Amino acid sequence: MRIVLDTTILVRANERSAGLARGLLIAIIESQHTLLLSNEMLHELARVLRYPRLQAFYGLSENLVYEYVGFLRQAAEMVSLSPMVVAPIRDVNDVIVMQTAIVGEADVLCTNDEDFFAKPAAEYLASLQIAVLDDITLITRLREPG
Repeated sequence: MRIVLDTTILVRANERSAGLARGLLIAIIESQHTLLLSNEMLHELARVLRYPRLQAFYGLSENLVYEYVGFLRQAAEMVSLSPMVVAPIRDVNDVIVMQTAIVGEADVLCTNDEDFFAKPAAEYLASLQIAVLDDITLITRLREPG
């Protein structure tokens, strides 16, 4: 499977985390599946990880943020986005996630953001055969035999 993890999941998957999101990221990287990311997503991730409350919560230094983004860049297949790709979704930050899934020909876009599960985003992604799954559903599927 070709999989995009949205930014909020990537935030929770940082190396200082031991939760579901971290397990999901590692499961994808250590499997035959492909993690898809874009420079725009990594830029947004680095920006969010620098929020003082997240730095305090996770204990992330500037160096750890830099290393995590570099790790993701190496682990993922990087997708070059085009402003011409339609991404019908309300939040401008979600546009880059949706475009990454579309341009990267993802099978799955993993998110907990309700906007991806609602019209028009859900219908548009379904028309492109991109499944929108939450993190619990995706890790359950990855753990299924076969």
